[in-house]
Amino acid sequence: MKSPDHIKLEPLKEVLKRQIPINVGEPIPMIVYDIDHPKNCGDPWIGAYSKHGFWYKFTDGTNDDYEKVVARAYESDSYKIDYGSMKVWKNAAFFNCKFIVAKNQSDEVLGSIAVACFNNFAVIGVYYVIEEYRHSVSHLASKCCRFGLAISLQQKWKFVTYQISNPSAFPTLQEREVTIVKYSDLSEAELVALMRYDTDVVHLNRNLWLREWLQRENLNVCIAFKENTIVGYGCSREVAGGYVLPLLVGPLYADDFKTASALLHASLEKYYKPDEDYDWDPDIFAIYRRNVYFIVPEQNTQMIALMDKFRGEGGIVSKDRLYYITQSTHNLPDVEFERVFAVSDIHLFPI
Repeated sequence: MKSPDHIKLEPLKEVLKRQIPINVGEPIPMIVYDIDHPKNCGDPWIGAYSKHGFWYKFTDGTNDDYEKVVARAYESDSYKIDYGSMKVWKNAAFFNCKFIVAKNQSDEVLGSIAVACFNNFAVIGVYYVIEEYRHSVSHLASKCCRFGLAISLQQKWKFVTYQISNPSAFPTLQEREVTIVKYSDLSEAELVALMRYDTDVVHLNRNLWLREWLQRENLNVCIAFKENTIVGYGCSREVAGGYVLPLLVGPLYADDFKTASALLHASLEKYYKPDEDYDWDPDIFAIYRRNVYFIVPEQNTQMIALMDKFRGEGGIVSKDRLYYITQSTHNLPDVEFERVFAVSDIHLFPI
């Protein structure tokens, strides 16, 4: 074996000649064969180059592509998306969802975007580019005006993500004067009343979408009643991210603080089993060992107090540096944000 002193290194200039791109700022040169027919047969890659020289092409995304985006979005940006959402969007015929991905020469997903049309509005979401291809930061918010998008003057929609780690006061959330019923136990009349309640809160008729969304298997949906009248409903679900999955609470709509507290307790109750938690066999899925996330509208100040109540003495509340601001071509619905404690799917629905 030769010692390091006897190894002859390749000259740096020769190494640099093999680096990509060859000409900085220009696309990678590719050989194009001069063939008359069939059309474009000689073009090795029919797609597009970015201004940074990376080749990519757009194609209709599959559920497998969506799952790759979900995984990468969590790893790089801790996005709270679950793997089952795309199937719901695609299977709902009334939703008219289109999912587009950008891929490179190796058929690897570089980014995605989706659009869903429903009734008289369309929503653009799942807009993501993997970190290696973002390059210098470009603020999208200042460029949306080119497409007629702007922040609504009537009502600003701003959402902030909060995380509660290891909440220690879960039992204190229970409010016995509020009657809680599971979504699966609702009668048809109560289901109609739930749709009406949602419309009263968001001032938007989304009954078809709500039925599809709430009947998902991975959702824990609870409805609050007082004197046989619906006063709120709440959901929780596990989203992508590690072996012990994070919990995302939302939508959480309630007429008052106590109702929101009772709904939060009911939607997370399945994760609280202290009798099955032992020192020699700890329950790693217990709510007091989990991370719970909330996407909270800035206008609802009661939610801050509810999260403080939930975290207790041992929990930690943290706030994401980034936030969401909705832009639209017309005025947004006049949502009653004092009743919206947390939202659910802002990736492909207005709220």
